[in-house]
Amino acid sequence: MDHKILLEIIKRKIKDENVVWLIKKILNNFETSKINKGMPLGNLTSQFFANICLNELDRFVKNKLKARYYIRYVDDFIILNNNKENLKEYKNKITKYLNYLKLELHPDKTKILPLSNGTTFLGYKIFYQYKLLKKKNIKKFNQNFKAKLKLYKKMQCSSNNILSSLEGWLGYAKWANTYKIQRKRNRVITLHQITNPNKNF
Repeated sequence: MDHKILLEIIKRKIKDENVVWLIKKILNNFETSKINKGMPLGNLTSQFFANICLNELDRFVKNKLKARYYIRYVDDFIILNNNKENLKEYKNKITKYLNYLKLELHPDKTKILPLSNGTTFLGYKIFYQYKLLKKKNIKKFNQNFKAKLKLYKKMQCSSNNILSSLEGWLGYAKWANTYKIQRKRNRVITLHQITNPNKNF
């Protein structure tokens, strides 16, 4: 993300020079390979700044392209349309508009697909009637979970650590069709007698 363009957008609403100075400080408070570009990872302002910049894209898609079914979460977005040619036109016009913001679509993740194939969004594979977790997300969790179990057996990891990790993952997994996966994880917890009196599973 280009800092100059972001600041130009912010200055349309914020006239206080002290606030603008503070925003500049935040943006420049990290090292990057490109001068005046990028966001500080982990900084709570990064998602906020991304939304400010991409609000320009929202306005373009809704007001200029008149796309009826448009969904965006931070830098992930989907446009639904029953005409493939319309989607191709949207893609071309969005690509050109993003050049103005000095941004670009991800070359590998930007695709036009039939909904019958399902669509990947926010870590889920979404179909008409159900949602699945992405396989690589399940694989990554399983690897991390097994590693923590090994540490737990060696008394190098607390039950709180394992249960907190599991609780966070189940909070994500519950929005997909994952009943069997969740039940399997709970059986593992019971099998290894991992308990925490402050939590209920």
